[in-house]
Amino acid sequence: MLRRNGYARLTMEGVAAESGVAKTTLYRRWPTKAALCMDLYLDVAARELGDPDTGDVARDLAHIATTVIRLQTKTVAGQALIGLIAEAQLNPATRPAYRAFAEQRREVTRIVLRRAIRRGELDKHTDVELVIDALGGAVTFRLLQGHQPLTANVATKLVHLVLSGCRVDR
Repeated sequence: MLRRNGYARLTMEGVAAESGVAKTTLYRRWPTKAALCMDLYLDVAARELGDPDTGDVARDLAHIATTVIRLQTKTVAGQALIGLIAEAQLNPATRPAYRAFAEQRREVTRIVLRRAIRRGELDKHTDVELVIDALGGAVTFRLLQGHQPLTANVATKLVHLVLSGCRVDR
């Protein structure tokens, strides 16, 4: 339904009717469509987004960024994410849930970056949270704006760009 109609036209009543589940059952599990879409995104992402641990921070981050781009452009998860971002701006009550959801996504990248710092690949003073913001923010900006293609090639270039400011000079 999300693919077909988009987030704005997705309703809990429609989901209940199409799935054959009572609305009360649906609302017990997901009190809002934002909660339903968060679970949808997390379910899709959990199957595909993990710690690649290739031994090289650039390859690890490119893998994560490429996976996120594929999730956001080739699966229903992208439409769910766009809706969640919009919902968090329009409905302040959904912001804590969205931040909790976003934190789960950030943790994979945080693990990769901290490991790279321990291995000496990145400067020990690297601002891990800022790197995550730069990578995720650029991908999300392209997803929302649609002004340029969002591809695996973009992921590789973005990782190179961001890491150029974090590398240890040898």
